[in-house]
This record gives sequence, C-alpha cells and structure tokens, in this order.
Amino acid sequence: MKSKGSTKENRMKCPRCDGAMVFERFQATMEVFYAWRCVNCGEIMDPVVAKNRELDRAQKKKAVGE
Repeated sequence: MKSKGSTKENRMKCPRCDGAMVFERFQATMEVFYAWRCVNCGEIMDPVVAKNRELDRAQKKKAVGE
C-alpha cells in the first residue's frame, strides 16, 4: 500500500528557488490567511500574490509589445 505523503510529483515547488514549499497559517493584525512558504528562501505565495504577479507580467508584455 502506498502512503499518501508528499512525493516529488505532487509537492509544491518555489517559483524563486525551486525549493520545497509548506502550507502555513499567517496572522496579520485583524486577519488570518493561509499561504505557501518556501522553506529555503522564505518566498510566500497565496492567491492574491499570484494574481498580482500575473497582472504585472501582462502589463510588462504589453509595454514591450509582445
């Protein structure tokens, strides 16, 4: 029987350093949110960060005429 643990095929990889990411709970002053954090470089990815980066990439492509 196979374990349901993390495998190389299904683990989250850091977009910055390709390191392993863990799903963690973060707490701001009046807010709690969950996001992926890289154990190597500390990069944090959540849906808001991902969407903002996607929009930024699209604007840069438009600016250079791609």
